[in-house]
Amino acid sequence: MKAVLVIADGLGGRITDYNGKTCLEAADTPNLDYLAKIGINGLLDPIEHGVRPGSDTAHLSIFGYDPKEVYTGRGVFEALGIGMDVQDGDICFRANLATVDDELRVIDRRAGRINEGLDEIEKAINSVEVYDAEIIYKSSVEHRGALIIRGEGLSYRITDTDPHKTGKKVLRAKAIERAVSAEKTAAIVNEFTKKVHDVLKDLEINRKRMKEGKAPANIVLLRGASIKPDIKPLKEIYGIEGSAIAGGALYLGIARAIGLKTIKPEGATGRKDSNLLSKVKTALDELESRDFVFIHFKGADSCAHDHDADAKIEFIEKIDNAIGYLLDNIDLEDAHIAFTGDHSTPIEYGDHTADPVPLVIAGRNVIPDDVERFNERDAMKGGLHRISGRVLPVLFGYCNFLDKFGA
Repeated sequence: MKAVLVIADGLGGRITDYNGKTCLEAADTPNLDYLAKIGINGLLDPIEHGVRPGSDTAHLSIFGYDPKEVYTGRGVFEALGIGMDVQDGDICFRANLATVDDELRVIDRRAGRINEGLDEIEKAINSVEVYDAEIIYKSSVEHRGALIIRGEGLSYRITDTDPHKTGKKVLRAKAIERAVSAEKTAAIVNEFTKKVHDVLKDLEINRKRMKEGKAPANIVLLRGASIKPDIKPLKEIYGIEGSAIAGGALYLGIARAIGLKTIKPEGATGRKDSNLLSKVKTALDELESRDFVFIHFKGADSCAHDHDADAKIEFIEKIDNAIGYLLDNIDLEDAHIAFTGDHSTPIEYGDHTADPVPLVIAGRNVIPDDVERFNERDAMKGGLHRISGRVLPVLFGYCNFLDKFGA
């Protein structure tokens, strides 16, 4: 048996999204509706009922892990996702290149979505020396990147320097707990922030951008401090080999953390312009030699964050087309497919909510229910009812991958 898990980021919504319908209800989704018709359906609380999930914690929970036990923060997954060598004891951060004035007041948290001179900026950041710590920075896409602070006696229990709003001054990192290691790490971060601003503000690429009226990348904002989590790989738990197909660093990083082979196919941008068919074709190729593939589609979430219902509906229909290609090229006598979202992102609210998302599982070992359309409202009537997390173990159960619990 083969197993396929497809997660559409930010898939769920509310009836305030589009003329009394969710975006999923408003979209034309014949292939997802077909999956619903041949499969078993239900509602999924990505973590548990009444918990508003982040994308990172939701994915861990869907993969069968308890985020309360294994989650240390998002930074480490960003670092892993862009290929950084994360070692035990490293303190990892999500990093934004940003623009500040002379008083370190944030003018643009994304430095005009800078997409030039990133190698020069990366080299400059890595030249910064702070006490006895090693600074390791790597650019990702545009203003995004990840930072590792490596050294003795450090702690991830510190606050962000990113104020998360323009017009606010860059924050000073503070220790969350009363420990020498946390105080030391906060001091290193604050000294790094000052020194990196001094290095970047006079960089040639930034002088050029300022002459052109563009926002300079003259500081690094840090958030999501974390350490390498203690996570048992899927292969150790289930004895299966798996691959992950995604465009975003976070999802590739989580996949690396749980021992999956990670692939970012050509055209996979992690945005609404991402080439979804390229992801599906790559997944089908991986299934030739792998037991399991995970496919991640990001764009619906981005559209919802932008409060753009039409764009979210359009992207859901793009997902449906990709699922159609998957169904045309996979044998459901030899495979099971689970399709769901990692959380709801309603249009009006524009951010993650605790609302459940629809879930369908289809394949030869599934007893179909009477649901014929894939959406939040119809999923309420499905045979899976309402479950919390652990989609992957359920999917693997249908594939006969699970060991028996007991004699």
